[in-house]
Amino acid sequence: MFYRKTSIEGKFYEDEKMKVRISEDGMLAVCTFSPPSAGGRVMTKEDLLKELALNGIKFGIVEAEIDRYLNDRQYYVDYIIARGERPVNGHDAKIIYKFNTNLQAKPKENTDGAVDFYNLEIIARVTAGDEVAELIKEDEGRTGRDVRGRLIRPDKVERLNFKYGPNISLSEDGLHLISEVSGHVILDEENKICVSNTFIVKNDVDISTGNINYDGNVEVKGNVINGFKINATGDVIIGGTAEGAQIIAGGQIILYHGIRGMGKGILKSGGNIIAKFLENAIVQSGGYVMADAIIHSDVSAKGDVIVNSKKGYVNGGTIRSRTLIRVKNAGSEMGTKTNLEVGVDPALLLQYKNLQNKIEETLQRMESSGKSIELYSRKLNNGEKLTPEKLSHFRVLAVEYKRDNDNIGFMQEEFLALHEEIEKQDGGVIEVGNMVYPGVKIAVVDAVLYIRDVLKSVRFIKDGADVTAVPLY
Repeated sequence: MFYRKTSIEGKFYEDEKMKVRISEDGMLAVCTFSPPSAGGRVMTKEDLLKELALNGIKFGIVEAEIDRYLNDRQYYVDYIIARGERPVNGHDAKIIYKFNTNLQAKPKENTDGAVDFYNLEIIARVTAGDEVAELIKEDEGRTGRDVRGRLIRPDKVERLNFKYGPNISLSEDGLHLISEVSGHVILDEENKICVSNTFIVKNDVDISTGNINYDGNVEVKGNVINGFKINATGDVIIGGTAEGAQIIAGGQIILYHGIRGMGKGILKSGGNIIAKFLENAIVQSGGYVMADAIIHSDVSAKGDVIVNSKKGYVNGGTIRSRTLIRVKNAGSEMGTKTNLEVGVDPALLLQYKNLQNKIEETLQRMESSGKSIELYSRKLNNGEKLTPEKLSHFRVLAVEYKRDNDNIGFMQEEFLALHEEIEKQDGGVIEVGNMVYPGVKIAVVDAVLYIRDVLKSVRFIKDGADVTAVPLY
């Protein structure tokens, strides 16, 4: 504050006063002036600037406001003498993908609920030269400054870089990814963009092609003949029917007709499986399964199992899903045994059952080996000599028994851990839009319900330790 008292012949005079206030956020400096007494001195522009400096005002001084006051002094009026400069926030970097990244997008259904195989729109195809992704660089924004001259940083922004595999080139400016080949593009679990080629079989997979092992996608225009195998790291698309074939895919499996497994057919995918029908086959899906009918098959899906066409029936076999089973009809009037199970990851359940079988086999082997070892030991203790063959057998049994005895504890610990993990599963839902027939077993996690009477349009959920059927509509 500019302030001075003078004394002349015992009289005191007050000079013009200046009061400075700084806002809490430091972005404004407001000055108020009071007049001098008679004989007191008024402030000059130099006085005013010095007073601002004494108050720590270093940035954003509005000289036009100072001049306005000096030219027309208004007392006890607020003058905004300095303004800070607020920071300008930028934006995060962004990658724009030029293809469908939603691997769980389901195909369209016709009005009757059947899968529309002519408009799947779930495979992201790419042609050589296509742009697959664009990088919008981050904007750091602009640093601000308050009236005291202190820097105010803008919000931090996220920087991104492309992650991509082979068959893709980076533009000179580093902002565009271009496919070098025609094929299929995906965004994997690590957000890496991958483009793979597609191997096309124009007719059937048969003796003219042999088994197919391919690092990419496989598209078969015809059928897969009984006994042949396809193993692909990408998607497998079959225009015809698979007959007793084994098809393994890292991505999706799409059968425009279906599979007649003949008890030996296998479909195993890291992604979704879509088929017109599944008959007498083992089916394992890392995503969802959609079909118009499932007959006497063993189907496991990490995602939903949807059999929702006009008839949409599941008859015989076992259907497992971690999340949801939705069918139109379950079982048959003949009382065919049909199992519907939800609420547990099928891969976890398979691991659990395999380990359970392994433990049982080990215990049975140990029991048998133990009896033989005890018999041989008794004979040796009684002084009886064993033939070289029996002595060799005795030694083999002893080594085998020790190995099993060492392993059984670890297997049982793992089994208990898996059991606890299964018990933690939070359940799923089974929906039947039309008829559920006797002979159907419903399981939600560890709760089981056997259908004794025909039910119609119901939803099965876990209620405490039981499975409850509630109306679907």
